[in-house]
Amino acid sequence: MRYPFIIKGSVMGLLLSAITFSVHAQQIEEQELKINVAKIGSPRAQLSSLEPVSFRYDVDKYKHLQLPKGQQFGFLASNVKAEFPTLVYEASKMYPSGKNATKIAKYNEVHTEELIPVLVAAIKEQQAEIDLLRKEVQQLKQQSK
Repeated sequence: MRYPFIIKGSVMGLLLSAITFSVHAQQIEEQELKINVAKIGSPRAQLSSLEPVSFRYDVDKYKHLQLPKGQQFGFLASNVKAEFPTLVYEASKMYPSGKNATKIAKYNEVHTEELIPVLVAAIKEQQAEIDLLRKEVQQLKQQSK
């Protein structure tokens, strides 16, 4: 290697830059970042209109998009948009369309991971109802004795 000191110096510089950056990182509390925090209301009602589906991308027709192969699980964006419009976003992928030319394909996608808080809220709501029904059953059993 002709320039070992230059490479070592560059690596050292990058490491020192990374260390300096982490020392000056600003710690922000969650309560400062998130405003207008509210509980999720009627999560089961919101989720009831969603239709989970399994599907395959048409990877033969849309090879240029390099979509995942095999069976997928998720939601149709058109179905989710009615109840959760903020979870649907327009994705875009750039792909080559000839010598020194590119095109952009745009399509709707769903942020499925953002459904997790709604699912947890629905589970908690359902569990509260189950607990209430258990108490009622216990009371009925006690009264029938």
